[in-house]
Parts: sequence; structure tokens; C-alpha cells
Amino acid sequence: MTGSFNCSQVVLGYMKKNKSGSIINITSLNAELAFPNNPAYVASKGGLKMLSKALARDWGIYGIRVNNLGPGYIKTDMTEASFNNKTTRKEREERTMLGRWGEVDDLIGPCVFLASDASEYITGQDIYIDGGWLGKGL
Repeated sequence: MTGSFNCSQVVLGYMKKNKSGSIINITSLNAELAFPNNPAYVASKGGLKMLSKALARDWGIYGIRVNNLGPGYIKTDMTEASFNNKTTRKEREERTMLGRWGEVDDLIGPCVFLASDASEYITGQDIYIDGGWLGKGL
């Protein structure tokens, strides 16, 4: 959270001068759901979610938008052990509506959208790239 806050402070002057800007923070499913045995990660992602909303509230008057991308289970170095465990991989695939893990490339389109003028009236929002994990329910 500290790094995101500090980076936002650095770009603030440039964005204010230009009267526009888009800050995209990367949260997680953990900003919405408490997963076991990782309280610091869950708390930091929830905090980052709300930091983005607070910055969006404060900086909207300067034309600066602040939004969050919240990945679900994406195949990365961080999730390699879970993905390589056949049981865990299958459980997580079944938890999504799309029945698969995400790829890093799945984050590109939403990121480009939030960075572009196509999203010029979107701020303080969370977009989850989770294959439908949050929406699936029980």
C-alpha cells in the first residue's frame, strides 16, 4: 500500500498540471474475500482498494481517475505452486464461471481500457478479472 501511495503522490503534480490522468492499482479477490492463512495480504489488498477510492474522491476535481483491477487466480510465479498442485488447480478452476485460471494477458484489455479515454467517466471503481469467481456464489 505504501508503494502505491508514494507512486500516486509522485505522479499527482504531473497529472494536475495536465488536468487529467489515470491511476490503476492492482488489488485482488482478497480485497473482497478473506482467504485463510494470509491476513497481511488480505488486509493490504483491502486497504489498497479503499486508498484508490479515497484518492479518486480527492483528486477527481483535477480530472484524475483512480481505479482498481482485481485479478483472480492468474498463472504467475506467485501462484505456480497452487497451479502445479492438480487438486488445488481443479478446485480453483471449478470455482470460476469460466472453468479456468486466468492468463497474464487477460489483464491487458481491462488495463488498456482504464488507461484510455474510453473510460473517462469511470473513477473509484473495482474491476475484477476473475473468470466470474466473485459472481458465482455458492
